[in-house]
Amino acid sequence: MTLEKSPQRWNYKTLDLKPLKGLDFLEKLGNLLDEAGRNGWDLVYMCDDFIIMKQLYFFKD
Repeated sequence: MTLEKSPQRWNYKTLDLKPLKGLDFLEKLGNLLDEAGRNGWDLVYMCDDFIIMKQLYFFKD
């Protein structure tokens, strides 16, 4: 399987950041964004409570 750029079909996902809050917030956020990036997602918007991700790539067999 390979990641292929998807210019015509974009998916959006909203992730809640409240469960990540704590002393290691930045580490948890970094891990979350790294995993999302590996799966073809890109950060669109971020505030204190949530982030919005946009899927730029999809897996193709």
